[in-house]
Amino acid sequence: MDFMFIMYNNIGESKFGLGLGYERIFDEHKHNTAGIVGTYRPINRLSFNVSPGLTFEDGEPGGRFALHLESSYEYEIGNFHIGPAAEVAYDPEDYHFSLGLHVGYGF
Repeated sequence: MDFMFIMYNNIGESKFGLGLGYERIFDEHKHNTAGIVGTYRPINRLSFNVSPGLTFEDGEPGGRFALHLESSYEYEIGNFHIGPAAEVAYDPEDYHFSLGLHVGYGF
């Protein structure tokens, strides 16, 4: 199971946004990633996110560089948006593809 949370703000009236993101994968590795997020929304509800950041495994000291590419289809509830997501992630020790739940907050 994969959980992603993103807070971002659109840049003016454009289709682009910037923000912060967090991902948690609930498996034996207890994988956590935090990063800066760039968002592009070509059409309403569809978003593409690029997030360079740091990955941490529970119980391991330090973090390592990670890059996440995500696409999600969002349903808006006030300032929150939630929906299915697909993601590809890379760090020097691992890579993964995941399907999960995207939860975001636009401000």
